[in-house]
Amino acid sequence: MRIAVLAPTPPWVVRSGLETVAFESAKGLAKRGHEVDMICLSEGDKKTETRDGVRVLYAGKKIITKVPAADHLLNSLTHFLTSHLGVEKKYDVLYAHKGVAVPQLMWGVPCVKYSYGEFLHWSPVTLANTAIDMFDIYTSKKTIACSEFAKKQIEGFPFMKGRVEMITPGTHTKLFRPESRNKGLQRELGIRNGERVVIFAGRVTASKGCEDLIDVAGTVVKNTESTKFLFVGKYEKSYLARLLDKAEALGVSDRLIFAGDVDYYEMPKYYSISHVQVLPSHMEAFGMVNIEAQSCCLPSVAYDIGGVSSSIRHGVTGYLVKFGDKKSFASRISALLNNEKLRSRMGAAGRKRAVKEFDWAIIAEKTEKVLAEASK
Repeated sequence: MRIAVLAPTPPWVVRSGLETVAFESAKGLAKRGHEVDMICLSEGDKKTETRDGVRVLYAGKKIITKVPAADHLLNSLTHFLTSHLGVEKKYDVLYAHKGVAVPQLMWGVPCVKYSYGEFLHWSPVTLANTAIDMFDIYTSKKTIACSEFAKKQIEGFPFMKGRVEMITPGTHTKLFRPESRNKGLQRELGIRNGERVVIFAGRVTASKGCEDLIDVAGTVVKNTESTKFLFVGKYEKSYLARLLDKAEALGVSDRLIFAGDVDYYEMPKYYSISHVQVLPSHMEAFGMVNIEAQSCCLPSVAYDIGGVSSSIRHGVTGYLVKFGDKKSFASRISALLNNEKLRSRMGAAGRKRAVKEFDWAIIAEKTEKVLAEASK
């Protein structure tokens, strides 16, 4: 098939779940013998390049105002206006991850929409996202939902029964795999031998529940000796100061480590020195970080919101906690830290599930079937 993947940017411009899923899906389809173009925005002046068998077409330039809401809306509009430019050949199917799929109307090509759910959150950005997603969903032949949560949401819309498939994001199980403790990194971060590490990986923001995690740390350190909380991800200095003030008030500032932004491909080293991975997000479409950690044999603890229940099997690969229940969140972490056999059992189950269900090769095969059906 000749496939066009529509995405906001490639992951080497912006690394987040959406960009990663779009490119890894394109790469997997190319490996399966299809001719794949990814149409997206760029930060530079490049018009096209080829990576991992995927031809990347930069239809426009990403707008950066440093105001997140404005950036989001302006880039959605830019994608809407430019996604069809410079494309002359005919495709068999379009695979839209973001932005209104104008090309499907202009070219008359069938489209499959990949949806992350999370509809109708009351802010200008999320309402705009809902409008864009709804347009794509209703003008596409098929919709792929990233989780059971998203699938149920979309199937609740009028006339959507039978038009929704569920295909989760994947992970690189050969990259994210159990490995020996990286003692050099451990020393660099000031973690002593025998200390147990709880790792949070992601943007250090309020929406990711980082303030909740400081409260949780305050409880955990009372029940579990020699524990450090490791935050791996980008942060704003003003927000970090807020977290440190909170930690100081709780008496846990010496238990926190902020490693800053880390290259995606370096993350297995950070998981190798950790014992439990946590995700206290206030909203999450799926939680790719959970399956990356589980693929490295770490059990996960997360709030049971959005699509997270598709990335964690409660009681098998980790624990799901009722949103806002910080006491239970702390209790689950402490139980894992204090029970090596439990950690080992859940870690092994997570690795087994990652290899069986979440490897990108498996995701590509599932995606290929849906795109082939839509192209007929």
